Amino acid sequence: MIDYETFVVRSLVAMGLGLVVGLDREFKHKPLGMRAYMLVSLGAAAVCMVSLNIASEADAKGVAFDLSRVVSGIVGGIGFLGAGAIMSNRSNGKLRGVGSGSLIWVVGIIGLAVGFGFVIEAATVTLLSFLILTMVGLLRSRFDLQNTEDS
Repeated sequence: MIDYETFVVRSLVAMGLGLVVGLDREFKHKPLGMRAYMLVSLGAAAVCMVSLNIASEADAKGVAFDLSRVVSGIVGGIGFLGAGAIMSNRSNGKLRGVGSGSLIWVVGIIGLAVGFGFVIEAATVTLLSFLILTMVGLLRSRFDLQNTEDS
């Protein structure tokens, strides 16, 4: 059972990790900024924590509750959000927002991990995501590479 104090701490951690990733997108003036990434991470964490409490209550009453279905629903739902960030230009067939769509999915997984109590793992994924966002930009400018992800 997740007590209220743990719920608040994990919620704040999920928001903070979403903020770290969202800052990069905000500074680069991407369509999805800090707020979106913070909310997705917080929402995923909250659903996980509430589900853990439901599972605990159900178990006490002898009722089966499958947490894997909750995880599956979260991952699928966040996939729809990510897909919404990707736009296609009908005239030239180019895609835009693939990076943002991918990142919103990763941030959802970060929130999911925090919600289930895997804070170190979530922080590691956040750090790796931030490094990817930073390093790819540096490599592109250093070697004058073109962005092919949004095409």
